[in-house]
Amino acid sequence: IIKSKGSNYKYDISLPINEYYDIVEEMRGHLSAVPNTEIVNWGHVIDGNLHLNVITHDQFEFDEEIKAAIEPYIFESVFKRGGSISAEHGLGQCKNEYLGVYAKNKAVVSLMKEMKDFFDPNGICNPGKFLPSKID
Repeated sequence: IIKSKGSNYKYDISLPINEYYDIVEEMRGHLSAVPNTEIVNWGHVIDGNLHLNVITHDQFEFDEEIKAAIEPYIFESVFKRGGSISAEHGLGQCKNEYLGVYAKNKAVVSLMKEMKDFFDPNGICNPGKFLPSKID
């Protein structure tokens, strides 16, 4: 049903239970000036996992300006609440550059990269899909 409404910008986040719905209201306020957007969400309250979706009504093309209105704002908001920008579905290809910024610290990311390099020295297992391509 959501796909029939318009483009969908999906976010799989987790938050402390007491912050669970506050981010939805915050995002609604933040995107109120962006025409034809709607926040649709569902999740698992028991573990704080929230599937937050921004739908653009009758606009089926990806829009870089809408994405820029959402990111990194949503990640900053999740981070300041003590949540995670990736819940059950992981970082994937879209959020891996935020690892070390809004998820984990740079020392942990460096250790993760060392472990990946050790077990996958040729970089053939899921290249670029988990760790950032560069660590500053």
